[in-house]
Amino acid sequence: MKVILLCPDNVFASALTGVIDILNVANRVCGKTVFSWQTISVFGREQVISSQGLPFMCSGHFQELENADVLIWVGCQFTSEADLWKQCRQVSNMLKIHNTVFSSATYQLAGCCGTALFAATGRLDGQAFTCSWWLTPFFKRYFPALTPNAQKITEQSGIIYTAGAAHSYLHLMLRFITDVLGSDIAETIAAWLAIPNEQASQNEFVLLSNYLQHSDKHLLNIQHHINEHLGKNHTLHSLATLACMSERTLIRRFKHFTNMTPFEYIRLARLTRAKQLLNTTHLNIEQIATQVGYQDTQALAKQYKKHFNESINKVRLSMRC
Repeated sequence: MKVILLCPDNVFASALTGVIDILNVANRVCGKTVFSWQTISVFGREQVISSQGLPFMCSGHFQELENADVLIWVGCQFTSEADLWKQCRQVSNMLKIHNTVFSSATYQLAGCCGTALFAATGRLDGQAFTCSWWLTPFFKRYFPALTPNAQKITEQSGIIYTAGAAHSYLHLMLRFITDVLGSDIAETIAAWLAIPNEQASQNEFVLLSNYLQHSDKHLLNIQHHINEHLGKNHTLHSLATLACMSERTLIRRFKHFTNMTPFEYIRLARLTRAKQLLNTTHLNIEQIATQVGYQDTQALAKQYKKHFNESINKVRLSMRC
């Protein structure tokens, strides 16, 4: 199978070379050349510079995409929404010249910021897909017709495979190889490369601070108020009054800048703080529940399990060992 690795500017070196490592190990496990690969710059350059400043020569040209079996949009370093959107527009412009080559491959894979570039081709329209959890606001603003399920590490929709942040490529490739070569081959590759089992969700990686990176001062004030008063019983009316705006406006601004409702944000803030307290203090679960605004430990335990896919009691026991 001919694999083309599409490399954007500021490509993650580990993602690019890691994908190649997995393809190479797959060939060794199979005892024959199942995969061959070439690197091509998304923007037609002779080389790309990685986010670490390393140059990578691109060995192929756009014409070779027409004969590709697999097209992989490799992830790159996120610098800003404006920069990523600029690259997406460049991809859209490339389609005017190379309209067919980006859609000719039998399989299409994308991870990290590569998912946004892939979305610019229109191939994700109407598809189930995932993306890096911190890209959900970007998709909300620039691709409002698309709805990524950013809780998942990987997702498949027919011939399209997508993944979360940069190192999710490990599980992206294993999921793809499982489908084309079988689970035995994929499990052997995972064993050789010591790839851990895929996490059930990206939720454990979510950073609350990422949702504070915007310019709406009124909303920032409300977010900081929530973060500093997690034990308080917040209501939509009280938050809207504090923000000097209507309840409807408050909801709209939360959805626009965080892709969450006010109460979804409160829930995330409480669970994030609960996890921090579990990992850094000797407070018992009842004390933690009170501090983060849950009336009883069962309510906290239920939400913690749902969000992080692990038992809060198990976490506490592991901290004591």
